[in-house]
Amino acid sequence: MTITSSLLTRLSAVGVVVAFGFNLTGGLLHPVVDGNAHSVESLTSPAGPWSAALLLTGTVLQLISLPGVYSWFAARAGVIGLVSFVTLYLSSMLVSITHLSVEAFATYALASNPDTAYLVPADGSLFPGAFPTMQAISGLVFMLSMVVFGAILVRTRAVPVWIGAVTAVGGLILLFPWPELPGVSGLIVELPRGLAFAAIGVMILRSGRTSGVSPTRRDAPASASPCRSAISASASATGPEWSDPEPSPGPARRTGRARRGSRRVRRPPR
Repeated sequence: MTITSSLLTRLSAVGVVVAFGFNLTGGLLHPVVDGNAHSVESLTSPAGPWSAALLLTGTVLQLISLPGVYSWFAARAGVIGLVSFVTLYLSSMLVSITHLSVEAFATYALASNPDTAYLVPADGSLFPGAFPTMQAISGLVFMLSMVVFGAILVRTRAVPVWIGAVTAVGGLILLFPWPELPGVSGLIVELPRGLAFAAIGVMILRSGRTSGVSPTRRDAPASASPCRSAISASASATGPEWSDPEPSPGPARRTGRARRGSRRVRRPPR
């Protein structure tokens, strides 16, 4: 099997779609006990480990696939779109991977052991020290970059407008401190985080194309040959030099004089 850019793009599209399914399922299964999704009771509930495993797997798969998906419409998004995407990508990696890794491996191990369960913060911050501060800063950057990136997608029409709108509105929704409720909290987080990219992945798979079309690209008419197109372009650039000159009456007058002169030469002398 030959590894081509087309194949990698389609694999990336499959990756974001599958990742969205994993993340959405994990978010819906995430337990919430007494309004706290990261308490000892929530972490040690039967669905806790499964939810953490699904979310971590889906997030890793999404981050692996996103660069390939973005390359499909990168030409339309422009430089500012690239900057906003990189900001979104890095902040997502920092806030989600660290959060889910600590939840799945560190905090769960502490909560499941009665001798160390008291070390789990009661405020839902998962881990003491500077970790909550890092999570707050990276999370804020992630949400704001979602708003900016979505607005850029709407403005540049790099993808259908509704996809950019969902991304921007999703970032605004995440900025609000919603109460933690079973199932609802998972939808509030995972729909904005993955729906837009999953929709782009479906577009890639349905269209069969592997690269976006630059908004400045124009296809030449099928009937026009390359030489004729080049001549037309040169003509428009050089102006009158390529116009056909009007027939000059000079040669005709000179021919007439020559004929009259020849008739005078033939006239016999008196």
